[in-house]
Amino acid sequence: MCGRYVIDEDRDAIAEAFNAEVSDPALWEWDPRYNIAPTSIVPVVAFDGRKQRKLVPMRWGLHPHWSRDSPEATPYGPLFNARVETAASKPSFRTSWKRRRALIPATHWYEWTGGQGGKIPWCIKPEAGGLFAFAGLWDHWRAGEGITLLSCAILTTDADGPVSQLHHREPIRLPEADWQAWLDPDSCPADVLDRSRSTDDLIFWDVSRAVNSSRASGAELIAPSI
Repeated sequence: MCGRYVIDEDRDAIAEAFNAEVSDPALWEWDPRYNIAPTSIVPVVAFDGRKQRKLVPMRWGLHPHWSRDSPEATPYGPLFNARVETAASKPSFRTSWKRRRALIPATHWYEWTGGQGGKIPWCIKPEAGGLFAFAGLWDHWRAGEGITLLSCAILTTDADGPVSQLHHREPIRLPEADWQAWLDPDSCPADVLDRSRSTDDLIFWDVSRAVNSSRASGAELIAPSI
């Protein structure tokens, strides 16, 4: 799964890396963050109506467009991950799977090992470093007249290779060559995901348990534990 992640770049650097136009730049900012938790507002790349890439702020935790409940009142909590095996058929995700796919920028993510009371956090990233893209889904929900909530989820799959030691699930990463096809609603999402990144390039290390608190922040959170 992916329950926390990192973007250690600012908004303009993300937009440049993803060749995306910042949506409503005067209305939001983004600075590097080292402990992004579900329900946070995060930068997401999606197509606009002209199939142009836009960098848009969205709530991490997909809220389906058909829901009658507010995000705070849902009985199931924020849908921050979507299992790739069921996304095409599950009511919460199937419309987004077909029409509203996203790239979710990141530079690292966290996973935990061990039991309750003794969980050890690990930081994971590609060895080459830099920004990469999680495969994501997004949706819009009308919160009121003239107000729309945009929200997203990260697709996960069975963990493979060394990272499977940390957790049995992992987020799906897309190579840059497939970013455009993933965003395009006219393409087949399953075919694009057949070319998703393997785990061969990943490295990981244990970090301070300070990251266990969603309120913790700062670059020191991704430093190796002493």
